[in-house]
Amino acid sequence: MSKKRIYFFLLGTTALFLTGTPAFAAATDDMKAEITALRARLDQLEAQQAATAASAAASAAQAKQAAQAAQAAQTAQVAKATVPPALTKDQNGNILGIQSNPVTLYDDANTSVHLYGLIEATLGVANNQTARGGVTVGYQTAWFSGNRLGFDADHALGFGDQIGLPGLKIISKLETEFESATGNLDTPGVLFNRDAWVGFESDDLGKLTFGRQNTLTRDFTATWGDSYGSAEASYKEGGYSNVNNFKQIIFYSASSTSTRNNSAVEWKKRFGDHWLVGVGYAFGSGGVGGSGNGGPGQFNAGGGGTPSQFSLGSNQAVSIAYNNLQIGPGKLNVNVNYNRANNHDLINEAELIGGNYSVGPFRVNAGYIHYTGEQGINNSAGTRTDNSWTVSGSYFPLAKLETDIGYVRMQGDHAGNCGGNTLLPFLQNASCVTRATVANGGKGTVFGSVIFHADKQTDFYVASDYMKVDGGWSVGDAQGNVDGIGHGRAYSDEVEVATGVRFKF
Repeated sequence: MSKKRIYFFLLGTTALFLTGTPAFAAATDDMKAEITALRARLDQLEAQQAATAASAAASAAQAKQAAQAAQAAQTAQVAKATVPPALTKDQNGNILGIQSNPVTLYDDANTSVHLYGLIEATLGVANNQTARGGVTVGYQTAWFSGNRLGFDADHALGFGDQIGLPGLKIISKLETEFESATGNLDTPGVLFNRDAWVGFESDDLGKLTFGRQNTLTRDFTATWGDSYGSAEASYKEGGYSNVNNFKQIIFYSASSTSTRNNSAVEWKKRFGDHWLVGVGYAFGSGGVGGSGNGGPGQFNAGGGGTPSQFSLGSNQAVSIAYNNLQIGPGKLNVNVNYNRANNHDLINEAELIGGNYSVGPFRVNAGYIHYTGEQGINNSAGTRTDNSWTVSGSYFPLAKLETDIGYVRMQGDHAGNCGGNTLLPFLQNASCVTRATVANGGKGTVFGSVIFHADKQTDFYVASDYMKVDGGWSVGDAQGNVDGIGHGRAYSDEVEVATGVRFKF
């Protein structure tokens, strides 16, 4: 019975009793008091009933929310379980996903394809471009990074567990380079001149790649070749700044097809938390098949080795790195490398050792290189010997502000000269050298820069270098400027200053 019905029933009964029984009229006050108490009791019961109903509704709502949360968690677990472990990271070790890789071209249960790129514009000034001190001003090839557009693809292979390689995936990279000032390809007629390779990767296998790619030595020595490389050697390709007067030390890490290998096989493998080992071999680039090697032009065809001369144009490399060695307040990264190339039947060899040490906002890099190169037909001009070294450092006075300074010394004894310039190691054909064109000498370059890292994708910078040659060393500058007599000849010494912006996506 509801509260209202009880109330009217009691009221009516009381009225009937009072009107029909006058003898009890004197008890009216007592009856009213009892009715008031009864009414208060009914109000209390109703309030308790309402509170109980509200509590039940709240409990039901909480139970519903808990059920929804559990269902969402289960759905997320199922979704995560559908992504193969091999695709949780890309071939460079970056976490895959829309939050970290927004430019996704294709993504399904087993395959992920990503687009990336870099555009850098540089304005530069360089003096002493002619015998009378001519100055050049204007756009130049990007100072720090080659402009590029690339595609990374990762595909999980389902049979990895069956052959003892869990998480096995197939990986590939296609990367082209262009000039931001003109839009021209960096290497005319070659679309993917930076990278064109396919390979395999897993924790147990390491990274095994086939095709055009960085030389193995370059990937390792980039940790100390200048102040701009990553601190640790890793599976990732990288290394060195782009076009300036100190970058030429990279050619000690090059091959007979420049700083990238054609027809190459490379393997890198981590052992534990610190060791990284790499082995590389490149077949001769002057053999059968193919249409162009993307290199500097020593060989005209791609494919395998030259018939009956299997080793001609081949390259071999071994590198060992030890990362993250705690020493005092900082960490040390070191690597040792052996690099060899058969360039036109002339053997080039280099042993390279270096590393870096980081403490807080400071990092110091240093390295030493011993190089020998045969010269002249059948080494008729004798063997060249270089002992070169570099030291550099970087400092972050603020979180987004980087300052760098460094020095590179290239020193050659009995070094050959062809076409007016001392030949760069590995890269150039030294069969043109004679005993009359060899000399002792060197090139020293000091460099510095200030970089503002506006965010993870955008950098603004001012950079400069001062280069001077001595002895019999003679070399053009890095820019290739035309002075009416020669191409980019640096007369006596040279100062370059550049400013630019670099955008990565």
